[in-house]
Amino acid sequence: MQKTITAYGQTEEKLELFQNLINWSNDCIFIMEPESGLLLDVNDRACAELGYDREDLLNMTFKDIEQTLADDSSWLEQTKKLNDKKELVIQGHHKRKDGTALSTETCLRLVTQNQKPGEELIVAITRNIPKPKQAGQKQDSPEFANQEVEKISQELRDFVYIVSHDLKAPLRGIETLANWISTDYAGKLDDEGKEQITLLVSRVNRMHNLIEGILQYSRVGREEDEKVTVNLNELVSDVIDRIAPPENITITVENELPEIQCGQARITQVFLNLLNNAVNYMDKPKGQIKVACVEEDGFWKFSITDNGPGIEEKHFERIFKIFQTLNPRDELESTGIGLTITKKIVELYNGKIWLESKPGQGTTFFFTLPKQ
Repeated sequence: MQKTITAYGQTEEKLELFQNLINWSNDCIFIMEPESGLLLDVNDRACAELGYDREDLLNMTFKDIEQTLADDSSWLEQTKKLNDKKELVIQGHHKRKDGTALSTETCLRLVTQNQKPGEELIVAITRNIPKPKQAGQKQDSPEFANQEVEKISQELRDFVYIVSHDLKAPLRGIETLANWISTDYAGKLDDEGKEQITLLVSRVNRMHNLIEGILQYSRVGREEDEKVTVNLNELVSDVIDRIAPPENITITVENELPEIQCGQARITQVFLNLLNNAVNYMDKPKGQIKVACVEEDGFWKFSITDNGPGIEEKHFERIFKIFQTLNPRDELESTGIGLTITKKIVELYNGKIWLESKPGQGTTFFFTLPKQ
């Protein structure tokens, strides 16, 4: 029973996340019936770009929107090509509700449901083809490129705002409600009910940590972090105090660390993420973690070595990718964002990060920072 409820909860969580990702997409997404082109579902971006309510669009066909496929013969010709190729890219013009048109590039894909022939749907993903804002301005000009960069930056700022405000508030409400139920109805809940409430709170905390991780990742390189002189001996000591490793784990600094010019918050995050990982994954009765630094070819080369479980070489690249963890999250709570942020910060300072490890023999993470 417990496994069934947990699996169901994880499936619902994945479906909800998938639906949110579709709605957050900057592309218009349409799902339609192949023969008539009737729209069966659309995402929020499609509604916003075309100026229609979702209910209006679900009473329309793709031919009502795409001007190059305005008649049945044009639509049948494209669906015939799609049946042959399974995927098709067309250039066209989408007609908005107010009569204006968008220059578009649409990828049409034929998807078979449940692996059953005859149960196909067409998924269309449409991207606007931007036009230069000034007459004579070329799309490969520096002015146009700057405008596109600013547009993308604004979209990222909007996304961060949505995440920080629209998602965190309901999560706090869910956590408050779950705690209220577990307190006020403690005598009425059996052991399984209490376990499910605990699982719910754990899922809420996981989602909150994911949101915080995404926010941190989005800020790296986007927000200015004033460079100051940082004494790494003091900083690493403070980081160790914050982590407060258990009594069976010892963290030592092997030699004098340098003073460097950098953003203090960013370099703190680098050491915090790497040392936290070493502590959290430690599997030995007596854990040893060593921090060291040497000067090498105009760079400071830092190392953080542990005697933990080690990592197989095939996972070396994977662990730096966002949301990737080596252990199931139910065994060890992790967002899979910490190392991604660490890599992004190090590379922002024109350094690099890598690791050396063997299963059962511990791991050493190296990263470099330029001396100047």
